[in-house]
Amino acid sequence: MQCTRLIQSLLWIFSSFILAEEPPKDRPLLFANYYCWYHSGQHLKQPFLHWTYPSSDGIAMAKKAQKPAEPAPNSVWRPLVGLYDSADPKIAEWHVNLAKSAGIDAFLVDWWDTHNALDENVDRGIVAAVEKIGFKFALLDERAQFHQKPHEYRTMLARSLKRYKDHPCYLRIEGKPVVYLYQVAAAPGLTAAEFPQLKQQVETAVGPVYWIVDKIAHNHEASRAGDIDREKCIPHEWLAVDGVDCFGFYSTFSNFRAHEYDSLIGRYRSLTKLAHDAGKKMLLPVHPGHDNSFFRNDPYVMPRRNGQTLKDFLRAATDAGADYIMVTSWNEWPESTVIEPSSSWPDPYQYLRILAEWKGVMFTIPTTP
Repeated sequence: MQCTRLIQSLLWIFSSFILAEEPPKDRPLLFANYYCWYHSGQHLKQPFLHWTYPSSDGIAMAKKAQKPAEPAPNSVWRPLVGLYDSADPKIAEWHVNLAKSAGIDAFLVDWWDTHNALDENVDRGIVAAVEKIGFKFALLDERAQFHQKPHEYRTMLARSLKRYKDHPCYLRIEGKPVVYLYQVAAAPGLTAAEFPQLKQQVETAVGPVYWIVDKIAHNHEASRAGDIDREKCIPHEWLAVDGVDCFGFYSTFSNFRAHEYDSLIGRYRSLTKLAHDAGKKMLLPVHPGHDNSFFRNDPYVMPRRNGQTLKDFLRAATDAGADYIMVTSWNEWPESTVIEPSSSWPDPYQYLRILAEWKGVMFTIPTTP
């Protein structure tokens, strides 16, 4: 009898373990913003590029955190592997292995083309790594915001997509190569009237594209009425544009200040409904935190709350019905929005573990370079 009870107990424990390990159903694709703009101190032309800003020298906290033979850092956190170079293949391979283990489906790679020779960093670093290991990537084109002439931008984007679209690891949705067009909400660099021309010229050169357009605006009417859930919107003129596949936006912190589930869910549901009612998909951002106090005198700090902030964002984006979720960011160290392992945290891998738990995968730590 005791033996039978023991077997039953063991079977119950085993079945409970299996049920607990069953992956969550219907999780949307999970992306992470990936930056290739870093140079180490050994770089001949631009040492410590993007690891410091001139303004950091005037910030007392940044100067206090400064290490010998390094400049004053622009990030409140420090990478686990130190101030690396984005062109280092070992670093990029480690990043890919970490992302895969955490359940991330693709990197949206910040794209500036040949500016500061950053395209060389992209090719030598993350593109070589995804090809070697097997992982998806797509371009997150910041020039959609910062171009000077629309015709030149259309030509540049066509050239960039032609460069990568046929790469075996380039992200495709519905069979089409993906591009994310970054925008700033307050003064966007691309109008609804210009988009059809952009789409036509680019697709004439490269074929059909899956367009994710960063587009969010302030709804003054809702704001005056105190309707917080609807105070941000996707403009009507953009919802009516033919050819946009998905709307999204890079961050909440540049649009509204919220980081707890109850303050996020209404906004996220409202934005998602606007996109879905127009027949579009919706990409929602999630953040572990934000802190730019090492390079600004008027910083904004979004507290991490020991991981609860990221958990709340993931829950809100999921409950809102997001088609895609974008972690902002993998390694935007100056704004300290990172999930890449940091030596500043008691558990360097805390945020990757949170993603893995949400995605229903077993997180394992790859060898550190």
